[in-house]
Amino acid sequence: MKFVAPSAEELSYLRADPLLWEQELDVRPEVAESIERALGQRAGRVHWRSPHDHLYALELADLGRGRPSMAAVYGMWDRYEPRPPEHEIEADLIDFCLGFAGLSDGLDPAHLSRVLGHAGIKPSWPAGSVLRTPEERFSDLPDFSYQPHYVEIEGLRMAYVTSGDGDPILMLHGEPTWGYLYRKMILPLAQVGRVIVPDLIGFGRSDKPIADNAYSYRSHARWLRRFIEALDLRRIVLVCQDWGGSLGLRALAAMPERFARLVAMNTGLHGGSGVSDGFLRWRRYAVRQKDLDAGAIVKMTLNQRSLTDGEAAAYNAPFPSAAYQTGALVFPRLVPIRPDHPGAYDNRVAIEKLKQLNLPVLLPWGGADPVLGKLEPELRQIFRNVAPPLIVSGAGHFIQEDAGEEVATHIVNWIKTKP
Repeated sequence: MKFVAPSAEELSYLRADPLLWEQELDVRPEVAESIERALGQRAGRVHWRSPHDHLYALELADLGRGRPSMAAVYGMWDRYEPRPPEHEIEADLIDFCLGFAGLSDGLDPAHLSRVLGHAGIKPSWPAGSVLRTPEERFSDLPDFSYQPHYVEIEGLRMAYVTSGDGDPILMLHGEPTWGYLYRKMILPLAQVGRVIVPDLIGFGRSDKPIADNAYSYRSHARWLRRFIEALDLRRIVLVCQDWGGSLGLRALAAMPERFARLVAMNTGLHGGSGVSDGFLRWRRYAVRQKDLDAGAIVKMTLNQRSLTDGEAAAYNAPFPSAAYQTGALVFPRLVPIRPDHPGAYDNRVAIEKLKQLNLPVLLPWGGADPVLGKLEPELRQIFRNVAPPLIVSGAGHFIQEDAGEEVATHIVNWIKTKP
């Protein structure tokens, strides 16, 4: 177990939910005394982060017997969010129990593992809790004949398409689109690298949990990092827009050693303040919806071209019904709009890390975007090594649709320059 020291600010945004407790820890004195030695204290709290990025606390209490006498485990959840999915908590608690046994004299982690195996305890997504869009929904997509590839991330199938060879060019979509958004940019960029276009969990061909609490800023960021690790991507050129940027920038801050360049378009990393009126209008609209027409949303934002009926249908292909749309319906309310909003603290930490990086950055920007069009200067000031402004004056929020070929040409020329 690796213990951490969370800041007082982070803890102020969390609530403690009791999960496990033992009122007679010292019934096995050797266990209690070895835990005291391992933790360096007889009473008080220690914290750790699980593989799911959840923060937990172990609290020991001293009843005057010369050793820790009571213990409790708390999940530290975002104050205004529901608990994470129960199977994640169960998996984390199993990891804790195995780690606790490893710290304790007289407890054998291997024995505990055997007990869990005999009991059939194997946390996983409950039956019926994850939907998968039928593959026939993706037949005959206009200008998108790429064969899908799949990788399993925490029991969920995550889809991606790829083209070209060389260093990876990772292209991330946002709300409420999927990898189809980049169809005009894949072939040009495949001339200078291996283009990889994933569908975020809840979108495209990727699996779609149906519970609201399956989707959080933290879970999306974690799934993206796991995807990068699963494919062992290095020297990445990150190309991102909308939520693709809000997540991609978090991944860049968490694992900067894997990235070589950044191309960010009409996106931002919100620390809980300065959200535009345009975004707030979109958020108020989106949170009232029970069924999103993704094709219509993309179509109404375009300024320089019209979306065909076939292209609009392609954007709706991942969603046979509203039951498949949980991820899309939840996304708008995950954007931190207050300093104490879930995700805001982690974003502020990420921003400070990004300020220390010196990788080359290009910011092609749709200047006619009423939602995120004014965020370019805010994003620009985070980075040290940013190319001159590249404002595509007539392009809207989905710059890939309005000016995909033009933007791809700019990116190719920029990649060919020396860092």
